[in-house]
Amino acid sequence: METPPIDGQSDEIRTASPLLEDSFLESEGVSGDWFGVRNDLNEIGIQPYAEFTGQFLANANGGGATGSSWQGLLDFGLEVDLESLAGWEGGVFFANAFYFHGNDISGYYVGDFNAVSNIYTDTDFNVFNIFLQQSFADELFTIKLGQIAADDDFMVSDTALLFINSAYGPLPVESGNITAPIYPLAAPGALVQIEPIKNFHFQTAVYAGDAGPNQSNVHGFDWRTGGSAGMAWFAEAALDFELLGNGVFKLGGYYATTQFADFNTGATESGLGAVYAIIDHQIMDPSVDAFGLSVFCRGGVTPDDNLATVGAYVDGGISLHSICFDDDALGLACSHTIFGDDYLNATRASGTSVTSTETVIEATYAVAVAGWLSIQPDLQYVINPHYSDRDALVVGARCAVAF
Repeated sequence: METPPIDGQSDEIRTASPLLEDSFLESEGVSGDWFGVRNDLNEIGIQPYAEFTGQFLANANGGGATGSSWQGLLDFGLEVDLESLAGWEGGVFFANAFYFHGNDISGYYVGDFNAVSNIYTDTDFNVFNIFLQQSFADELFTIKLGQIAADDDFMVSDTALLFINSAYGPLPVESGNITAPIYPLAAPGALVQIEPIKNFHFQTAVYAGDAGPNQSNVHGFDWRTGGSAGMAWFAEAALDFELLGNGVFKLGGYYATTQFADFNTGATESGLGAVYAIIDHQIMDPSVDAFGLSVFCRGGVTPDDNLATVGAYVDGGISLHSICFDDDALGLACSHTIFGDDYLNATRASGTSVTSTETVIEATYAVAVAGWLSIQPDLQYVINPHYSDRDALVVGARCAVAF
């Protein structure tokens, strides 16, 4: 089982080959093998991990005000292969938590809707995932139960995970509209995945409708379900294809039975949904071509304009891999968020000035300088930040250290 990294970075970049040939640099963790203890644990199916992601971002021009922010995220957890540990065939247990420290560059300086940092959170210490996963018939059928997050399994584009802006994670037609669990909050849920034929799989899940407030004193356990919080149901079908390389096409959607305020009447109404589609295509493979080339495109729309903050969204981008060093990546992406007309009318009527759309252009380059260290300079240009009347230029860099 592969669990998506909490910070939105791809495992490919975090565990990329080092630039220098050295046993210390090639190790997967800066702390080594713990005098053999790490290897002994791995052999019996226990894989502890810890990773620190630190970044410096500065709003160099425009937005609400110029300024900078340092952010750090320590993500740590444990994955247990129950078959290796106890003979439980197909069973996996996973749990993780994180500690975050830093300032909100988006809220203080940029004034954007989609945060320029996908690791920022108002919380400090949170328990995140705690789940049991069971696979049957060589993973043709899989179930996952526990405290889980929807964006670990739905709306995912592997190519988009390279980028730092939060828009390239869970789609804003979901993250901007409902309170279902996504980073930094998980909540009780159940997921079922089935692969009835080769190269096609279908998955569906139900989650608590409200993952709770994003604040430090709840530590990830103040979720609510049923009643006004309702439930959130997700479904997604994925088809792998081979056409000018290898790719995947995904078609999905969600429906939340949570109670929402009608922007036109102020009355409470239950039920908001959206549909989305994703194409993620590796056109060139660095193992056989001179370098790797991947592209992605995602889009989503909701018909519930009277309840939805975000009415539609689209993004796309390109990534070049292994161009200068093994497994480095150079990416360029653009996202466009369209806000609902009813939401805009109600917000402006209350005296708050907001933009009708928000566009983000991001250029980034990630390279592993060791098996346990990656560095990623980043440049973002935010056009029409939702809460500001000036385009913003954000520059910065991220590093990730695996322990």
